[in-house]
This record gives sequence, structure tokens and C-alpha cells, in this order.
Amino acid sequence: MSVVRILVVLLLSVSASLLIAPPLAEGAPTAQGGSTQAPAQDGCMNQWMFNCVWRVRVTNVAFHPAGDAVNGWDVTMQWANGTSYAGISPVDTRKQDLVLGLANGDTLTATDTTRGSLNQQQLDFHTFPASGQFTYTQSFLSGATLDPSNKPVKLLVTFDVTAYRAAAGSSAKFWKLKTPGYNYRINLTCPA
Repeated sequence: MSVVRILVVLLLSVSASLLIAPPLAEGAPTAQGGSTQAPAQDGCMNQWMFNCVWRVRVTNVAFHPAGDAVNGWDVTMQWANGTSYAGISPVDTRKQDLVLGLANGDTLTATDTTRGSLNQQQLDFHTFPASGQFTYTQSFLSGATLDPSNKPVKLLVTFDVTAYRAAAGSSAKFWKLKTPGYNYRINLTCPA
């Protein structure tokens, strides 16, 4: 058999197998990350991230034992106003709920519990002077019992820039510059 003939037979058999492959199930679940992953700048623990408005870094992650009927993870962060504007807060720039990704793929949001929501408001409504800094610990709590060995692997900090621009219009002070990403995905397993 000639080489060309072998290639044609091989090509036809591969094409036929593709034609008879079963179709993907409609509504098949999508994997975490990949095309469904939020666009964000990637960084590590203790690394300052900057999106032209906020400087953020994570300095510590600790398990929160269930001594008061809830358990979870405490994440200590430093936030700094990276602008020359005084009196701004993260909520002014449409900061969204903080999301903590665990090693098994589960997520905890700051607002999963009332206590976590109230805790997040300390950051959301903190007024920063120009170039001011704030050290803050967010508790990611769960009513369910969490396994302390299922450690956090990433923190996602997002901003709704589109909604901010739509509401602020031409008087927008923030999010004017194009950056690689306004959001942060901080890898908690790598040191800076």
C-alpha cells in the first residue's frame, strides 16, 4: 500500500469516528475557570496588586474555628487608595462581594452569612484619604462545618466597572484607564 493511500484511509477513519461521536448533552455543566473564569489580574500572597484605583494585597489566611457555631476562614488584607482623590471608599467604585475559592473547588462569599456581610461593610464603607491605607480582616463564614484541611487557594476581588461607568457618565473619576484587568485573582498558595 502506498503512503498516500494509507494516509487517505487513516483520514477517512478519523473523519468517520468524529461523525459518529455522541453529541454533548444540552446544558452540560461547565468547568470552573477556563472560559467561565472572571477576567482578572493574577497575583500572589503578599504581592501588591494595582488597578489604577486600589492597591490590594493579602497578608494572612487563618482558619476560623466553630467556637461560636460558625466556622470559616479569616483573610487579612491591606487596601490602599492609589489615587489622589480623598474620601473615597470601595463601594464608590462598585466593589463586588469578595469570593474565596477553596482547594476542592467550593467557594465562600463574604455575604454568605449576616456576620460576614456586616464584616465586609467595614471595608466597603471605609473612607480612604488620598494614598491612605487600611488593614482589614474579612471572615468568610459558613453555617456548614468546614474541613480545615480544605484550604483557600484564591481570593477574587471584583469591581462592576460597566455599572460604574454607566452611572457616573462623563463625570466618572475612576476606571478611565484601560488596565490588564480591574479585578484581582490572588493565589493564596504562592508567596510573592
